[in-house]
Amino acid sequence: MNNLNDRKKCILRAITDDYIDTAEPVGSTTIAKKHKLGISSATIRNEMASLEEDGYLYQPHTSAGRIPSDKGYRYYVDVLLELPRVTSEDNKKISQISDYKKDAIEKTIRRSTKILAELTEYISIAVIPEHRNAVFRHIQLVSLDLRNILVILVVDPGVIENRVLFSPRVFSPIELDEISSYLNQRLRGKKGEALTKTLLNELRNSVPEARDLISCIIDLVQEVLTDNDDEVLVADGLLNLLDQPEFQDLDKTKLVLSMFEDHAALAKVLFGLTQTSGAKVRIGEENKSPELKEFSLVTATYYHNGNNVGTIGVLGPTRMAYGRAISVVNEVALSLSELLELF
Repeated sequence: MNNLNDRKKCILRAITDDYIDTAEPVGSTTIAKKHKLGISSATIRNEMASLEEDGYLYQPHTSAGRIPSDKGYRYYVDVLLELPRVTSEDNKKISQISDYKKDAIEKTIRRSTKILAELTEYISIAVIPEHRNAVFRHIQLVSLDLRNILVILVVDPGVIENRVLFSPRVFSPIELDEISSYLNQRLRGKKGEALTKTLLNELRNSVPEARDLISCIIDLVQEVLTDNDDEVLVADGLLNLLDQPEFQDLDKTKLVLSMFEDHAALAKVLFGLTQTSGAKVRIGEENKSPELKEFSLVTATYYHNGNNVGTIGVLGPTRMAYGRAISVVNEVALSLSELLELF
């Protein structure tokens, strides 16, 4: 793996760092001016061409600069990356996990994913084995464009389900907020068995002009609350990923959401990583699941009573700030494990 000379290493590190920061392809002139490597733009350009030929970089457009390939990111993570220390501010946030030591294990894990999402600004994910008796927690409707509505449904102990619904009728953001608020008031705290035919018919007919939309939402709620998967995916920060430049168009948004439609499958992917210790980084094509080919996954195992019982981590674009992600995921997993030992 450590087969690049020092000059190529410096150039690959500079390109990767800049692309992570800007999401823009990096050219030789930028590197020469910004990083002061003591070599000319022409020399940098030649080395970039060599790195591209060896598969570490690629050129997204003919006239553009280069960006790292999955192979380039892997070399960056394994050889070039220096892990930053977790800041005192981050540690203060992570220490809030211990504030919930009186809660159930499931709630503690869910709150840990929330903190992780806030710290990294990626999607945070965790897997909890053996889940039963899901309880409605919250629903949010978000307008993606005039006709497409994102439905985000969260149930305790932290399952998150997302769907993009096409609506023939245009709803304003205020109308969507009102529908969300109404459903939250009527459903919060309810389990699957509480969704009687009478209640469901009442909800469907509550807003005549939104009957079709509400019916689709109710179907989703029923599906999630009556699903008794053995392994549960807990997620937070979905909208963080939708803010990334890579996922601004609707097709990319649907790609992100498709991963969470079958949360049992993604939970199984994460649960399969519980046998490893320390942070595990999977980059793009290294992920076996087709839906994850455009993402990077940084995970760590957490423990209960000395046994590795689950995985927590972050999901983001391959243009991920790997150093920070690895450091924070490791620290959150450690803090979570320490707290779970008290249960």
